[in-house]
Parts: sequence; structure tokens; C-alpha cells
Amino acid sequence: MPTEDQTLVTPRQRTRIMMWLALAAIIATAVVAWVVAVKVALLVLSGALLAFALVRAVSPAPGPYGISIRSRAFDITLMVAAAVLIAVVTLSLPIAELG
Repeated sequence: MPTEDQTLVTPRQRTRIMMWLALAAIIATAVVAWVVAVKVALLVLSGALLAFALVRAVSPAPGPYGISIRSRAFDITLMVAAAVLIAVVTLSLPIAELG
């Protein structure tokens, strides 16, 4: 039982919208790979990772479901590094390799 100067702190409700958006980004990447080209799909995936890193950077703690793994710095570093790596490798390959 809390005393007069103590208040009950309820945990903040976290929505699952980012989890569904991450799933939608994966499905969109697969569709683009099938319909357009794998190279374009990899760039779409890279852009989605950058967008999720931005959302993770500005969202309040503890972060949205689906894109929050560890600490804010770890999540942002991981997503930005993966996005840059995917984009660099994709753009450095010859066009004939990935259509």
C-alpha cells in the first residue's frame, strides 16, 4: 500500500503498430524483389531500416514493439549499420548480378 507521498506508477502501454509495419516492410521487400528487381528490393529494405532507426531514435522509452531489442543506442547503431551495409553492397554489385 503506497503512502501519501507515493503514487502508483503504471507502465506505459506500448502499441504494436511498429511490429506490424516492420512485417509490412519485409513483405513489401519480397514483393518488390519478385515484381521489380532484387537490387531495388534491397534498397527498399535499406530505406525501411533507416526509417525504423529514426522512429527508434525519437520514440519514448522503452520503445515500440518490433524494433526495440536492447538499448536505444544499440538498436539505432544496429539498424543504421545494417542499412548502410546493405546499400553499399547492393550498389557495388554489377547490375547483371541482381537484375
